[in-house]
Amino acid sequence: MSVDVEPDAISALLDLLDQSRLTYVVIGGHAVNAWLEPRFTADIDVTLQADPDGMARLKEILAARGYRVTREHGAELPSGPDFVRFVSDRASVTLEVQTAKTEFQRECLRRAAASGRTPRIATAEDLIVLKLIAGRPKDEIDLLGLVRLDGLDWSYIERWAAAWEVADRLRAVRIAAARGI
Repeated sequence: MSVDVEPDAISALLDLLDQSRLTYVVIGGHAVNAWLEPRFTADIDVTLQADPDGMARLKEILAARGYRVTREHGAELPSGPDFVRFVSDRASVTLEVQTAKTEFQRECLRRAAASGRTPRIATAEDLIVLKLIAGRPKDEIDLLGLVRLDGLDWSYIERWAAAWEVADRLRAVRIAAARGI
């Protein structure tokens, strides 16, 4: 059974990410919670810029604080892993890390850094695109709230939705949001 991550646990984990000296952006449910009414989320999701040495440094820092790797994809790649899941010793905190390997992921990092927010939280526009790509039922719920935010850069969202071939999902979400669903 998963439990919601305590704010102190989030702060401590973000401090560890800062110690790694890697550029990161919070994505997923905790990022959505920064934009909308908070909802339950069982893990902390981040995208970060890391070469193999940077990822090794992050693993060392997290291991020293009781985190272990429970899942990893792409570890054998010259650029390092695409995804790593870290779980705390008591399984109370899960960190899911995606390394920035696409232009969109790198753009998410740049835009979060430019926003000046601390911690770095994905912009609403980037979250919309990420949620469209994931396409899970819980993402659809988040999307209905996110697309209703004022001041969104729709040309940016539409460009990336087209690039990721999810423009049809974007249209459907915008129609549903306009109907008040």
